[in-house]
Amino acid sequence: MAIWRFPSNDYGENKGINDSGVATFRGTPLKSLAREICQNSLDAARESTVIIDFDMFSIPTDQIPGFEVLKDTFQRCLDFWGGQKAKSTKDFFTNALHTIEKEKCAFMRISDYKTTGLTGSREEINTDWTNLTKSSGASDKKGTAGGSYGIGKFAPFACSDFSTVFYSTLDENSQQAYQGVSRLVTFRREDDETTQGIGYFGNERNTPVYEQLMIQPEYKREASNYGTDIYIAGYKFADDDWQKNIVISVLDGFLGAVWNEKLIVNVGDIVIKKNTLQDLIDAYKDELTGYTDKYYEVLISSETEWDESDFMGLGNIKLGILMGDPDSPKRVGMIRQTGMKIMDKDRLPGHVPFTGIMFIEGDKINERLRSIENPEHTEWQPNRAKNPLKEKELLKALNTYIRKRIEELVSKGSREEIDAAGVGSFLPDENPESPDKAVEEVVSDKVLAIEKNVVNKQTVSGRNFGEIMMNEEDEDEGGHKEQGGSEKEWFHPGGRTEDTNPRDGQEAHTEEGGSDKIHTKIEVALKKFVPVCVDKSKGMYVFMLVPERDGKDGTLEVYLSAETQNYEAPVKKADLIGGGSLTVRDNKIKCIEFKENQPVRIRVQLDYYDYCSMEVKTYAVEK
Repeated sequence: MAIWRFPSNDYGENKGINDSGVATFRGTPLKSLAREICQNSLDAARESTVIIDFDMFSIPTDQIPGFEVLKDTFQRCLDFWGGQKAKSTKDFFTNALHTIEKEKCAFMRISDYKTTGLTGSREEINTDWTNLTKSSGASDKKGTAGGSYGIGKFAPFACSDFSTVFYSTLDENSQQAYQGVSRLVTFRREDDETTQGIGYFGNERNTPVYEQLMIQPEYKREASNYGTDIYIAGYKFADDDWQKNIVISVLDGFLGAVWNEKLIVNVGDIVIKKNTLQDLIDAYKDELTGYTDKYYEVLISSETEWDESDFMGLGNIKLGILMGDPDSPKRVGMIRQTGMKIMDKDRLPGHVPFTGIMFIEGDKINERLRSIENPEHTEWQPNRAKNPLKEKELLKALNTYIRKRIEELVSKGSREEIDAAGVGSFLPDENPESPDKAVEEVVSDKVLAIEKNVVNKQTVSGRNFGEIMMNEEDEDEGGHKEQGGSEKEWFHPGGRTEDTNPRDGQEAHTEEGGSDKIHTKIEVALKKFVPVCVDKSKGMYVFMLVPERDGKDGTLEVYLSAETQNYEAPVKKADLIGGGSLTVRDNKIKCIEFKENQPVRIRVQLDYYDYCSMEVKTYAVEK
């Protein structure tokens, strides 16, 4: 007879409400639910297209399998932890008891089709069934599968007021099984034994019931329609706009899978498939996250430039870049073989706005990336690998490939395209008396890189550098310290000269004592800052900055941006374009006059001969 059983902990460790993988997903339960469900179903694909249904229904509460035992268990949990000062456990079980007393109980059914189903329901270990229902931290997926930690199984529990889920399957071997799992806390049973905190609804020895669960009226999986049904008991979002949140999560996380027709998702009466993407993105555009609408433009635009490559002999990758939209996020969506987006790649060239998508299709490269993926499937972390340096080099190579492709496309663009992207207006004006010279210096084909950083409006005493925009080629590559150089120079990857003699150029500007009146300098916030590299081999740049206020005797501090901090830029020379001398000391350019909203253009030479991201700070005496 199928009943609820909660095994004893044999007087061992007590398990609390936060002592499980469930807590991982409580912050973003619906987003995590859709993401983990879709990923697991794609991993179990039996045909080219997987179909997933999300469907909500209600049944009389007393028809929940093992209703009376479950209700009694909630009360025992509350009694056991009632003396605890923290409220989280008491609040959870007080709410569970309130919900289970209601006449109706909401359920969410999640079903997949054209998958293998949960195989191995009659085995004791290391099968799809046991890894899902009775294992913790275990997964036996192939190297190209999206999930590897086995933690995604906890996401449905975070959406249940009872932390209780029922699994039912018809697998590809025509085996049927169902079982309930309740992930609760330690409590004292009738026999005075304390429990492990997890309970199973099933037969003797906590084995499953070998038939399909029939709990939703008029729903039954037909023979040969293989797949898995997950029933979330006490679905906590029944009164919310549950469809919207799941649709948004699927679009954000699995746009690539839907576009490539690997996935169709039915959320109630809403269908997510390739030919409905446009309407759905239009309908949910204001709520979408993760640049989904921009990535969709990359997929549908005839202007997108696509490039395919057998990357390092590890298999095919496909990169699409769309340029020209001023609102583009300067990100590349990194999508692995299953069709799930892992991350929005940033820290890329900031010359002009662009949006990109990379489909990582090869088996070998997917297997390596999977091994360094974090449990949430949102980041690649080389230190997770047995050989972190090897995987760090892989990520660096991917980054280099993307950067070079973007720079190739920029180099093909015309001046009109640059102006359309909003950069041309920040370049120095042409001198009417010598137009050829102005064009040669600033807008010739020698324009190699532009990085744009607006310094945050902060007080002098409490400022920091804001977001760091380091080239990941430098980020992923260990630098070196120059002979005779200072410790702060360690990160430069060969860009600096090793000459330790004093720099050429103007003498340092020193401020000597004068009158008793002290002129205090204040920070001048910038509306815009655009550095343009006009000659990489000579370290020549043109800076354009637009101040938000007036100021005299101004100072511009220049920094090279690294991952964790900024470093003083080695400025050799500086002068105002159009006339006017400036003085230089270390990373400071002095004697600048600021006028509100008036561009200041400065020609700068650095003792640094490689691409880099830069940030500046500006100070001046208030007029």
